[in-house]
Amino acid sequence: MNPVLIIYATTEGHTRKIAYFVQETVLNTNQQTEIHDAADLPHDFDITKFQSAILAGSLHQAKHQSALTHFARQYGETLNTIPTLFLSSSLTALAHDESQTSEANKCIQDFVNETGFFPLKTYAVAGALKYTEYDWLKRMVMKSIVKKEGGDTDTSHDYEYTDWPALKETVLDFLKSLPT
Repeated sequence: MNPVLIIYATTEGHTRKIAYFVQETVLNTNQQTEIHDAADLPHDFDITKFQSAILAGSLHQAKHQSALTHFARQYGETLNTIPTLFLSSSLTALAHDESQTSEANKCIQDFVNETGFFPLKTYAVAGALKYTEYDWLKRMVMKSIVKKEGGDTDTSHDYEYTDWPALKETVLDFLKSLPT
């Protein structure tokens, strides 16, 4: 059985945590997996050895990381021939407001349109506020944005909003849809 490819791109590290959670979920189904940071692929990387893939990236200013965008453009033709799941992590995905949900989905669609990568399934994952890792300016901008939404504004620590059980269920549903 060919391993499930997991490719991620991260800015403050939360999407890496999501990717490794996904890897653990895949491994717990007795399937093999191979995980890579899109910004640091091995020189001998060969996408043709995979029959499915999960890509994960986070949104910053309505854009996904350039490394993930580059990966999806470079390998999109092959990715479009296999079952794929695209996970987009953001604070926008946390909101229960329809306009915010629409914005998260629009960013996913923009990524698809920009790269030509058409995943079988997509999922907007609530991310994290990494106040302690932001520089002063970003911390203040994020605090201002979050305050308007009624969110957590104590910048002395970080907040993680990912619904891990829902993410696990999404990954398991994707895995069940794969050809045997």
